[in-house]
Amino acid sequence: MGVATTDEMDLLEISDKDLHIALAAITIEASSSASHFSNWARTFHCHPERVLVPHNILQCRQILELARREGKSVHPVGVGHSPSDLACTNGWLVKMGGLKGAVRIDAKKQTAVFRAGTVLHDVHAILSKSEPPLAVPNIGSISDQTIGGLISTASHGSGVNYPVLSKHARSITMALPLPGAPVVKVSADEDPALFKASLCGLGATGMMLEVEIEVEPAFRLKEVKTPHTVDHFFAHFDSIRRSAEHVRAWWYPDGQGIVVGRANRTYEPARPASSVLDFILGYHVTQFFLLIARFLPFLTPWVGRWAWWLSKGESVVVDDGYKVLNFDCLFPQYALEWAVPSENAVQCMSELRSWLQEEAERRNGIRVHFPIEIRWSCADDIWLSPSVDRDTTWIGVVTYRPYGLPVPYRQFQKRFSSICADHGGRPHWAKQHSLEPKSIENLYPNFSQYLQVLNRVDPQGILRSEYVKRHIEGVPISGRMFKKRS
Repeated sequence: MGVATTDEMDLLEISDKDLHIALAAITIEASSSASHFSNWARTFHCHPERVLVPHNILQCRQILELARREGKSVHPVGVGHSPSDLACTNGWLVKMGGLKGAVRIDAKKQTAVFRAGTVLHDVHAILSKSEPPLAVPNIGSISDQTIGGLISTASHGSGVNYPVLSKHARSITMALPLPGAPVVKVSADEDPALFKASLCGLGATGMMLEVEIEVEPAFRLKEVKTPHTVDHFFAHFDSIRRSAEHVRAWWYPDGQGIVVGRANRTYEPARPASSVLDFILGYHVTQFFLLIARFLPFLTPWVGRWAWWLSKGESVVVDDGYKVLNFDCLFPQYALEWAVPSENAVQCMSELRSWLQEEAERRNGIRVHFPIEIRWSCADDIWLSPSVDRDTTWIGVVTYRPYGLPVPYRQFQKRFSSICADHGGRPHWAKQHSLEPKSIENLYPNFSQYLQVLNRVDPQGILRSEYVKRHIEGVPISGRMFKKRS
């Protein structure tokens, strides 16, 4: 077990009645709209038995202790940015947004400790105002999620020499659902098994309270975007992915092209990208076109060509690193992403391309949205990381929901997943997938060790959400249990 931390009030001496009184103050009234929960895309929705919003470590421990005594399930969540039902539960839902802010920043050691409910936008702002200014080494396409959620799902940025973002965690402080709800700090040296399991723990290895992350001096990135044909991209795949510190690509199937973004650290003055006209065309006009195509699907390819026309021009932007690497998700969407071994990526994308061309030629074929996002990460040793033991190419697809309206997507995602799986792919844990324990065991060599840790720190299964029960334990819970229907 990890090293015990402060806030060691003996909860075993506290009565059930006193725990109920303490938690009443942080429980949202059942009549409040805040007692319901939806993910960011509004595609999954739940009505938890109870919703709690703790603001300190003691309250988190009290939640776990009372739940343990009463046999309740507890599911900590951030902002619910996952496109899947990962954040949903019918049990006690704990909104971690009350635990936010920096605990300490050490510029000499190049580390910073943040409370688990801190949104990444706030992490960036706090680090940039420190003295000297600091930054996280790598970041994904969005900064809307909490740092706890980021770590729990092994989210990623892009760069062949950069691992998933969980690898930047030095230590994690968490409360465990054991008698008295002990608080432990784990790291590579202190209970390394629990630490490694929690770097992609899906919220099941403990209630995350604080995360210590690596930081570095604040930096700017210069990103140059250039258009390429798909054939050129495939032919020069290896050289392209290694051509800068952070390389990303956006594939527009209907435009028959790919935009490659290459970003490197720079001392050049900032030249941020900002254009009111670009926003009007790229957001408002595009969403209106998608709305029309929802009712007239044969127009979808024309919307894709429109998007390619908007994006294919060469561009250069210089700005703070996280501002360059963040990407506007635009509209609510059904999203899916798979991690494919980089050695199989071109073959996988070639098959995907052939299939999409076949669909485009069929009168009633599947019409896809844009772009297909392509990113990279290096191999790591995190037990449930999709990049464990291999260099990875991440391939992500979206199906937009203009103005929040539902659109067909399941047939497209099913075939896309099948192609990626055939090439050794592993799905992103925060996205929808159909993995069961046996398939996870085949994909992840250390899955049994992860299960051993779960049983050690949570023998009652208090922190096992419906998502964890379905995928990790094999409990027959429908993947559409929390599906929101408009």
